[in-house]
Amino acid sequence: MIFKIIKNPKSKAYNEVVALGDKNSKTLGFLPHSAFAKYAKEGKIIGAYPNGSKELIGYILYRVSYNKVTIVHLCIPEEHRKGNTASKLVRHLKENTTQYDGIRLSCRNDYKIDRLWESLNFVPIKEKPGRGKEKLALTVWWYPHHHNDLLSQISDYELKNKIVAVIDMNVFLDIKDEREEESLALKSDWLLSEAILYYTREIHNEINRGNSSEIKKSSRKLLNYFTELPFKEEQEFKKILEKLEQEFPAISKNDKSDLKHLAYSIIGGAQFFITRDKELLQSKKFFSKYELKIYRPSEFITRLDENIQVSKYKPQRLIGTNIKSQRITSDNIDYFTRKFLKPDEKINHFQKKIRKALSSPHEYELITISKSEEILALVIFDRSENEKLSIPIFRFLNNSLKITLSKHLLFKAILTSTNENRSLIEISELYIDEELSNSLKEARFIKTEKKWKKINLQKIIDFGNIKELISEIEYEEIEDSLILDPGNENYEFQKKYNLERHLAPLKIQDLDIPTFIISIKAVWAEQLFNDRSNEKLHLFESKNELLLNRENVYYRSSSRNLSAPARILWYISKNPITKEKGHIKAVSYIDEIFIDDAKKLFKQFKQLGIYNWKDIQKTIDKNGKIMAFVFSDTELFKRPVDLKFIKGLLKTKEEKKFMPLSPTKIKTETYLAIYKKGLL
Repeated sequence: MIFKIIKNPKSKAYNEVVALGDKNSKTLGFLPHSAFAKYAKEGKIIGAYPNGSKELIGYILYRVSYNKVTIVHLCIPEEHRKGNTASKLVRHLKENTTQYDGIRLSCRNDYKIDRLWESLNFVPIKEKPGRGKEKLALTVWWYPHHHNDLLSQISDYELKNKIVAVIDMNVFLDIKDEREEESLALKSDWLLSEAILYYTREIHNEINRGNSSEIKKSSRKLLNYFTELPFKEEQEFKKILEKLEQEFPAISKNDKSDLKHLAYSIIGGAQFFITRDKELLQSKKFFSKYELKIYRPSEFITRLDENIQVSKYKPQRLIGTNIKSQRITSDNIDYFTRKFLKPDEKINHFQKKIRKALSSPHEYELITISKSEEILALVIFDRSENEKLSIPIFRFLNNSLKITLSKHLLFKAILTSTNENRSLIEISELYIDEELSNSLKEARFIKTEKKWKKINLQKIIDFGNIKELISEIEYEEIEDSLILDPGNENYEFQKKYNLERHLAPLKIQDLDIPTFIISIKAVWAEQLFNDRSNEKLHLFESKNELLLNRENVYYRSSSRNLSAPARILWYISKNPITKEKGHIKAVSYIDEIFIDDAKKLFKQFKQLGIYNWKDIQKTIDKNGKIMAFVFSDTELFKRPVDLKFIKGLLKTKEEKKFMPLSPTKIKTETYLAIYKKGLL
């Protein structure tokens, strides 16, 4: 095929072009002969001729404005339309107008030739009404020429310095129609500061297949929130597309579009392709040779968050144990699903909860507990509401550590909620068996309909003002759970004390309860109060997993100046290894005190504590007795309270010296002053 520029308005070739245009004016629209002549003089008419023939088999007429080429006419005689003359004419125009930004055209929708423009890599960018009486809708099609101009340089910079991800049509529609939470999480501010979400030009074709003009319009409007991936190498694009079509034989239009999205992504230099298409997700390995990673939205978000906050995803060994706590990633969703799915539970429903959490790592935390690589528990913390810590998943496999771990994680939830200034913990897990129910009750959670609730208030307040902090219904629920005997002479004390424990870490300042400062060696404090290894002070491994208990036991000489129940402040003596000075680091409650034969007590509390028999032998008195007290609900201070402050406070408020070696009984106001210093 030969292409000729037709410039002479008096030539035979020119007259043939005009005659062909007039013959098809109903389709093309009327163009005055003076306009034909103007385009000819400007060299903007190209005729197509078969090799060795002077027969005109088509022409293309165009104009140039604002550095863009606009096709005005593309006309092929009816007898030649079954060939590829139109395609060849347009390709010729593309090859000879590369100095411009690109080529555009307007085509009536009822012509049904969208496939032609798609095959030539034009994309439909908008719709507009026609000029005729009927004002039939026109689609504007666009083909860009890539140039190394300022805009493309900015794109190249972004490609090099940001994480570049392409979203497919389904993910785009998820966001547009707000139909899938996993995809909606891609709009997060933190994510958009680290990554650029692109779409490929193929999305224009998919939008154009919409059922109505309104749907198309709303979809095109949303595109403004994303960036179109630069399109550079058309020939390279075709080569990649051919390879993909060989690997994944396309059946439907949507299948073909998927492959085009992928080809554009590869050519455009994208690092990630985000989709929910199961077939593509199963073909991840194939695309690795193109350095393109295929991820679900939740996988992409998790990976991105992992790269930003590496330490958050490292396993944390619970000190003195071979038990690990770790955030999960999207790699092994199927594995966790198989492990924790309940017999009557729908797998899609369960996986949706997990993916929702993975999609919002700044709001959700997925925790697994394992021992020697054996998975034991799966828990999700939901921080999406400011005042509340929600736990939608709270599951444990049946093993000897189930009860211990559940108590430990409930205590962790309370500490987490408190540290983050949340006043409510709400567990919505539907599969709570009797063992877990007992753990929840022990941790002072209250059952309400299908949820378990625990109010935790970090306040110091008089008993009479508590009702101002919580609703009347909540107060009644807690009061009903206290199970108090009004006839008991200690009724008022018991009510205040139990209410304080239920609303912990609340402190009731008019609660008349014994309070002590108790000294503990740094090595034992390390074991009791830390939840991860400290390399400087990790002196030994505990023989079991008992450190996970919410309750613990502490042994000391059989002094009788302690009582229970009581509040205690833990004074940690000077550390001989780290040289850290003595300080108060934590508070607890003494629940029970026992003074008895050392061997008997050790056997009795073997399930609690961190001590071996040899560790407690040093504290046995001459009668073979020892004191053991059970303590619980330990709070760690946000900042240690140093010895100088403690001595000064006791001298001012109580006119006494602080002697770290033995338990020191203090006034409530002294306790609260130290508590405020360390926590508030």
